[in-house]
Amino acid sequence: FFWPMANPVAEDLSNGLSLYVSHANETRYHVMGSEMQIVNVELTPGASMEVAPGAMMHHGPNIYAQPHCSCSCGRYCTGESNIYMTFENKGKDAETIGLTPVFPAKVIPVHLTETGTIIVRKTSFMCGIGDVKIGVSFDCCNTTSCLGGLGAIRQKVSGDGICFLQAGGTVLEKTLEAGESLVVDQESIVGWQQTVKLGTKMFGGCCGCCSNICGGEGCFMATLAGPGKIWITSMSFSKWYRTLQPTISEVGVGGQDVATGETE
Repeated sequence: FFWPMANPVAEDLSNGLSLYVSHANETRYHVMGSEMQIVNVELTPGASMEVAPGAMMHHGPNIYAQPHCSCSCGRYCTGESNIYMTFENKGKDAETIGLTPVFPAKVIPVHLTETGTIIVRKTSFMCGIGDVKIGVSFDCCNTTSCLGGLGAIRQKVSGDGICFLQAGGTVLEKTLEAGESLVVDQESIVGWQQTVKLGTKMFGGCCGCCSNICGGEGCFMATLAGPGKIWITSMSFSKWYRTLQPTISEVGVGGQDVATGETE
């Protein structure tokens, strides 16, 4: 399921995970591209939407931007800027606005009328149509907040509109049944419905801690227990950044190569 096989077998090895496929309402939005995606949103006359700073790519001539300051501690603690942009169509006809993630990523539309409130990783929110509220979810459990890989503060997205999340790599979704759980790498978690419970599990047992750390997996993994829908990714922003970091660190201030001292 996850990679081409020379001799395909009939047995399903997907473990219930499937590639996320956008169920777009074509009259409202359309996700384009395969890897670094964009979403085109149709704004009817008088309609507006909240957009994270830096996400706008293009828009029609009668769509105007208005900055807003929320002065919200919740937004700041979850990695969102207190300054955000609202784009409103002030024309007489429907016009389109194109939006992109702020790093190489896919766009995940989530219809909140279907999912209800969702909890997502910090900075996952990209934009929203209709009634979309960004709040804060506090985790008071010492185990999950310290060992779950997501910290004690996460983004909570609620309302009855459509929110768009950003996540790198290949995005998978799975609907967990009641009593069903999945062990997930902590960095691979994008978000989950509020009905899903986050937990932790020691990876490899006490005797395997040293080998796990040296092997790059760490001592603890996250667990997600149903019921509810979850989204996971193959390449989180932090993992992508660490992949590029050795290359970035070779270049010093002013474009000077740290190893050779030459200026590019």
